[in-house]
Amino acid sequence: MRNLAVVFFGVALFITGFPWSVSGQTSSTASTAAQTPETPGFLTSYRYHLNASRLVSENESFGWDTDFGGDLDVFDLKYFRGNVLLNFESIVGEQIRAIDPNQGNYTADLSAWWRTGVSESELGMVFHHVSRHLSDRDKEFAISWNMLGLQYVMPLQLKGWDLDIAYRMLKTVQRSFVDYTAEVGGGILAYRPMHRRVSLLVGAEVTLLSVDPDDRGRSDQLGGRFEIGARFPGGAGFGEVFLSREQRIDADPMDLNPTNFTMLGFRFLSN
Repeated sequence: MRNLAVVFFGVALFITGFPWSVSGQTSSTASTAAQTPETPGFLTSYRYHLNASRLVSENESFGWDTDFGGDLDVFDLKYFRGNVLLNFESIVGEQIRAIDPNQGNYTADLSAWWRTGVSESELGMVFHHVSRHLSDRDKEFAISWNMLGLQYVMPLQLKGWDLDIAYRMLKTVQRSFVDYTAEVGGGILAYRPMHRRVSLLVGAEVTLLSVDPDDRGRSDQLGGRFEIGARFPGGAGFGEVFLSREQRIDADPMDLNPTNFTMLGFRFLSN
């Protein structure tokens, strides 16, 4: 019953929070260190990822979205672990030249996780930092924000599906050239083996950003993402291909309106 309640809450969040044009998260905002098995010691595990997506957009500033980074468990005390997560995102367009990198976005998270003992779930406290930079464009001011809050991750198996469920609640403690005051979000990744060499991939995420209306004259922002694809296991990790639809909050830091993308991409993930 407890597992079904968690899944029901996740599905309810998806249905009620997702506008069915299918909407996504602020650029590089959503970052959660993966749940890990207990391995007491120092520098006990790490994971990395490399993603690239072709963006279908009428805006010449958005042609490709690439990400690479990883997270590291610095220490593990069996019931408690400390993690560092880093990510770099590059947005590539065609505005000035054929290959025109125009944004570089950095994410750095410091988190401490408690293994709850319930269905391998973990509850974490996180310090979340994002810094955004324009490439080959004039910008004399900083675009960045720091948040502090809680994250919850839970793996689950249900009727042949392997689920990864995550929720987060973050409060802004410092901001520059953004109006964000808090963030609430959740996501589900689901895998179902179709063959020993391939699994079906389905994922969804919803993000609600609370903003200060006096800063930029707008209301709270809702974004989201839905994707479907395939996962292929390898010797040291996984390869994935996916098709997704996303509404990203502040994809262009100078534009107050969310941006919609259709994305076709791939990612490589370590074990």
